[in-house]
Amino acid sequence: MIDRDSARFASRRVVAQSYTPDSSDFKFSNASPRDRHTPSRAMTTALPPDIRERFEEHGFDVPSDVARDALASVARALSFTSKDLADCWVMFDLELSNTLDARDRQSVAIERIETFERFAMTWKQQRESQSATKTAQKTSEFGRKRRRGGTPTTPTTPASAKGGDRRESTSTGTYKTPMRSKREWSEALNAVGGEQTSEYAKRAATPGSAGSLASRGDGGAGTAMNAHLGSDVVKRDDAEESEVSMTQIVSADKFRYMRDRISDRVRVVDERIRDAENLFEVLGDADDDEDVKATEATQTTTSASDVVRVSAVGSKTGDEDGHFVGRVVSAHAGDAKLTEKTVAIEGSTEGSFGARVRLELRDMKEYSLFPGQVVKVCGRNPAGHCLVAKSIDAVSARAPARSKKTSPAFARGTKVIVASGPFSCSSDLKYEPLNDMLDYVREENPDALVLCGPLVDAENAFVKRAECGGLTYDEVAKVVVDKIEDKLFKDETIRTKVIFVPSIRDVTLDPVFPQPAASLDAYVSADAARAKRAFSASNPGTFTINGIVFSACSHDVLKHLSAQEISKGFVPKDRLARLAKHVLTQGCAYPLYPPDASACLDARYGEDLTFKQTPDVLIMPSDLKTFAEDIDGVVCVNPGRLARGAVGGGLAKIVVHPTTDGQDDGESHPHDVAKRTRVDVMKIK
Repeated sequence: MIDRDSARFASRRVVAQSYTPDSSDFKFSNASPRDRHTPSRAMTTALPPDIRERFEEHGFDVPSDVARDALASVARALSFTSKDLADCWVMFDLELSNTLDARDRQSVAIERIETFERFAMTWKQQRESQSATKTAQKTSEFGRKRRRGGTPTTPTTPASAKGGDRRESTSTGTYKTPMRSKREWSEALNAVGGEQTSEYAKRAATPGSAGSLASRGDGGAGTAMNAHLGSDVVKRDDAEESEVSMTQIVSADKFRYMRDRISDRVRVVDERIRDAENLFEVLGDADDDEDVKATEATQTTTSASDVVRVSAVGSKTGDEDGHFVGRVVSAHAGDAKLTEKTVAIEGSTEGSFGARVRLELRDMKEYSLFPGQVVKVCGRNPAGHCLVAKSIDAVSARAPARSKKTSPAFARGTKVIVASGPFSCSSDLKYEPLNDMLDYVREENPDALVLCGPLVDAENAFVKRAECGGLTYDEVAKVVVDKIEDKLFKDETIRTKVIFVPSIRDVTLDPVFPQPAASLDAYVSADAARAKRAFSASNPGTFTINGIVFSACSHDVLKHLSAQEISKGFVPKDRLARLAKHVLTQGCAYPLYPPDASACLDARYGEDLTFKQTPDVLIMPSDLKTFAEDIDGVVCVNPGRLARGAVGGGLAKIVVHPTTDGQDDGESHPHDVAKRTRVDVMKIK
């Protein structure tokens, strides 16, 4: 069986052309081996009714009843359920990937079913043989917890002479790692990288002593937003609990990995274009006034003056201006970088039949464009193949959150500290920046601490080599969480709640984006009181803290946009704010398409990248320069990385002050937090 930690690293590499199935890749039903050899009476008399649906879930089409019946015969002969049958066909399809075109493989042809039956029989025999071998070799481990994330390259660590008799937990690799106490785990990590004083320790300075860079005036990488506001909330009752809830989260139940279909890519980008069209006007005849009136009545995020007649991309306008909605693409095939001369706009499949025309920018005094950006273009298209742009407008963002004046979003002050991984320097695994950051959190005692992953960074050199002091990756993650519990949860005077946002760089998690929320059951203490103080968000994820809406995405979308954006007429120093504004105006946590090669984007779940509503605070950790900006009423923050190489990085403190403006009128109002929020970005050396 392939070690899970090794598999996670393998998923980051290009898949080889040839593929040899492993027994763990295919799962049969819960029937016993004897039952699988002998079909039941029900299986011999009835066909599995959902074969076609099961195959469609994997992107395969069963075009005829003849093919379906043939597949049902195979299922009866081998005692497969329809799910077993579809899963086996996936493995069979991998064998055909080098011999057949993808389009030909999509349809389940009757002439390939006989070959598939022989493949399925061989596969079943191999699987049952391997299962029998494992059963014979398996030792009794009744009542023993199986730990994930074994590292086969890690040698067996001998028991300490002082440690006495210690149990061993079986890893998924060849070797066994002794179970250690928390103190021993910490000592094991402290030994990684040598015993010499780290560069971080030489520069030791906690955020508390460093303070706000704006107040220090040292001109460093930090900043402050609304520095005239107080740096702390109004004193409150220490017994008052902050209110934290997850409002938009990616579900892990629906994911199927290693299945990237062209149809899914087309669908996700097409839906964004059609949503943008609906914000303005439906495609149709300009003389149909009734349609215009109906559209005006349904506008929620666009004013009536913005309602226009949208024409199909590629339609001729002569010398008159027309309005077109589409996504920005490169006119050149392949992955050629976008340039001013190669910009094109592509319409929706429904309204424009996927038409693509070149976008001429010679009349534009300023623009900011990137691949995948959905825009509304006003201009003329005399011949139908070149659109001369007069103006380019971004799609309106989603409506902001609203609450009554008596809600905590208005009446209560909220303090949040945000830090993004990695939490240990690249020269070791001592997690010194994490320890100093937690000390600062204890001093500030905020309502919430938002930790954007990774907890165990896949880019750390020691993690890459599986040199983790004899610990598995999951045990290293447990060390991190234990440090948080020791510092924050055991002290009853600390009321801070912790929100974990996963990252595809976390070696203990599946590298897929959008990313489901990580399970904390294996890491967080089972104590009920402590469990209520730890929350797991998805990536991207939206959550509320005292009624204030926060959205966070640990993916470095700013860096990816920066590499692909082309612009004209903007001040260079405003570039980071402009990139952040793209995320808001697109209403999408990752609007870039095609995505960056490191994005691990699963197009099937692109809808999970869309904001259901515009957040009050948008957290976007990035390797780029830290910032805190008020962008169209939204507080956008890049706290930086807590550890940058061998030294410390930064973190952010967000303080939202309550408002007493006006009386409660029973109506819902936008939170408008930007005017009453102070953000300090601080260094931690």
